[in-house]
Formats: sequence, structure tokens, C-alpha cells
Amino acid sequence: MRHSSLATVLKAGVVRCDACQWRCALAWGDVGRCKVRYGDGEGVVPDNYGLISGAAVGPVEDHRLWHFFPDSLAFSVGSWGSSFPADQGRSPYALLPEDETKRRKLDPDRTATFALEHLCRGVVWAYGEPAVSFDYVYDVLKLARASSRYTAIVTGGYLTPEALDLFGPYLDGISLELRAFDDASYARLTGVSDWRGILDVAARARKRWNCHMEVTTRLHHGVNTAPEELRALIGWVRDALGTHTPWH
Repeated sequence: MRHSSLATVLKAGVVRCDACQWRCALAWGDVGRCKVRYGDGEGVVPDNYGLISGAAVGPVEDHRLWHFFPDSLAFSVGSWGSSFPADQGRSPYALLPEDETKRRKLDPDRTATFALEHLCRGVVWAYGEPAVSFDYVYDVLKLARASSRYTAIVTGGYLTPEALDLFGPYLDGISLELRAFDDASYARLTGVSDWRGILDVAARARKRWNCHMEVTTRLHHGVNTAPEELRALIGWVRDALGTHTPWH
């Protein structure tokens, strides 16, 4: 059984998962908010390790990375799980299929090999939240970089600084979906009210790890479209990530 490297023992039989910003405390049999990581009394088990929810070869621009190795082919892959409760009822990649015959496997080393075989210049983690698949993503990024492929992730940004710092040496680009810029808007769209840690992690990725950043905000009329909210969002992108950071 595989245990996650991102975990902290709190007391006998209780371990804290440090992959995403929920930092769930898990006793034996407890399942995290992501629904794909659980405690077994000794550590945190990533139930989705090596399982893919999707895989495709296509333009890197498919993942809202328009200024990152433009016109290149990328091998896009992902697993199951979301750190946002609101996504668990609507995202096709949020929950592991109950039917185990639908749980397709792809070893991390095979991911890098597949990218090379299909002349893909890079590997993008594009389906499901990478934070809750931390261990699998880490292995994929490391092997892709070892095979001289560029690497990127598509994320809602709710990963911990510890997860980012382990990804950092092997991560070239981030497509960040910043859902809103207001407590009420974020809570409504994601189920998370304590969202500002996302900003800290994004700024850290840019400044400490020099990751290429592109930000996407999907507008929901009457929810995250107030002019003052959008001005604050744009101002943060400019000041924290740099004036050359694309906002889609």
C-alpha cells in the first residue's frame, strides 16, 4: 500500500494530509474532503494513484496556455478528485467511478514514454485537481522533466505551499483557474470561503519557482462580475504575478 509523502502525524492513529489547503485530519478509515485520499492509521493513502480520468494528445492551447510553448503538441493526462466541494457534484473528473472496470491505469513512467513516442513536446496535468493527486503528479512531472519534456498543470490553486515546493523543480507552467475575488463569490462557486491561500501559492510559484502563469476566470453573471471585484482581481494579477501575465 502506497502512503503519501505529504502527511504529518498528529497523534497515534491520526495523520494530517498536507496535499491541499483543507489539511484534513484523518484517522483510520476517514476519507478526506477530496474523496480520493484516506487514512489507514499509519499514513495517508492516495486512492487515485496511477488511475487516469482522461488522456489525450493535442495543442497545449487546449488548456488555456496560449503563451507557453505555442503551437506545440502536449500529452495531457489527469486523474480523479477535486478539492472544491462544489465541483464534486458537477465535474466529470471529481469522483472515482464506483465501477472498477472504468478505472484505467497508467504508470508514471509510461506517461513520459508515451509523450516521447507521440512526439509531444510536453506533458500537461489537465484533468482533475493536481493537489489531490499530488503523489501521482509529482512522479509524472519528475519523469517528464527527466525525458526533456516541458511540464504544466491546470489547477484551481488550492494546493499547499509544501506541495508546490515539491512540484517546483519539475514544473514549468501553471494554468490557474481563479474563480472569483470575493469571499461570497468564492464560497458560492467552490464551496470554499478561505480562498486567499490560493493567491499566496500562485505568487510563490511565480516568484520562487519562476513558473509561467496564465490565469483564467469564468464569469458567472451576478456572481463574480461586480466591477470592483474584477478590478481587484486584475490588480492582483498585475501586482503579484507581473504585468505580462495573461488573464483569460
